[in-house]
Amino acid sequence: MRSCLIQLVLLFALAFCLLWFALPLGIGALATGALNASGFSGTDTKVEVSASPPPMLLTGHADKIHITSSQVSISDLHAASVDVTLRDIDMLSRKIGTVGGTLEGVRVAAPNGDPVAIDEVTLDGSATATTATCRMSVAAAQTLAQSQLKTQTGIAAKVVLKGPNLVTITVNGKSQSGRLLTSNGSLLLVPNGNTLPTVTLIAPGAGNPFRVTSVTIGLADLTLVGTINVQDLLT
Repeated sequence: MRSCLIQLVLLFALAFCLLWFALPLGIGALATGALNASGFSGTDTKVEVSASPPPMLLTGHADKIHITSSQVSISDLHAASVDVTLRDIDMLSRKIGTVGGTLEGVRVAAPNGDPVAIDEVTLDGSATATTATCRMSVAAAQTLAQSQLKTQTGIAAKVVLKGPNLVTITVNGKSQSGRLLTSNGSLLLVPNGNTLPTVTLIAPGAGNPFRVTSVTIGLADLTLVGTINVQDLLT
C-alpha cells in the first residue's frame, strides 16, 4: 500500500514538473511554427512563451511571448535584428494585447521601390496601433529626398535638412526653402511656393507598414513617430 502511494506521489510530481517546466517549451515550439506560417523568416529565431501559472497555456492564453531573431523578413519589412515582446496573447484566436521592443537595421520600401534605411525602430503600445518611433540618419533622409524628387519630378537637386523640419532644395545653383510634413500617414517634402511640387518620401502600404504622424530633424538623426499594426503583421 505504501509503495503504491509513493508511486502515485512520484507520478503526480512528474506530471506537475512536465506541466510547469516542459509545457512552455512545447508551446514555444508551436508558437515558432505559427510565426513562420505567418510569413516571418529569420536566423537564430528564439520564441519564449510564458504564463503564470504555466498550466494556463493549456487554455490558449499566454502572458508573454518574447521573440528574438536576426536577418528578419516580415512581408516587405526587413530588419537586421528583432527583439520584441508580445503580451496578453490569446493563441487560439491569435489576438495580441500589447507590444514592446526594438528592431534594428530596418529596411522598408519608398514609393519608387528603393529601400529606406531606418537605423532603429522602438515599438510600444496596443498591437493594433503600436507606437513606432523610428530613427534614421539625416544623411540617409537627404539621400531619400533627392532620389524621390528625381523619380517623381525628374529634377536632380541637392537637398539639405535642418531642424526642426526645414528643407533647402538647390536646383542648378538656385535654392528654395521647404518643409518636411506628415499627412495621412505619409512623410512629405513640401517646397515653399509653386516652383516645385510636393514629393512623397515615405507612404504606408506598398512595402511599408508604418503610418507616419510626426517628424523632427536633429543634428545627426531624423526621428519619425507613427503607428504600425503588429497584430496584422504577425498573424
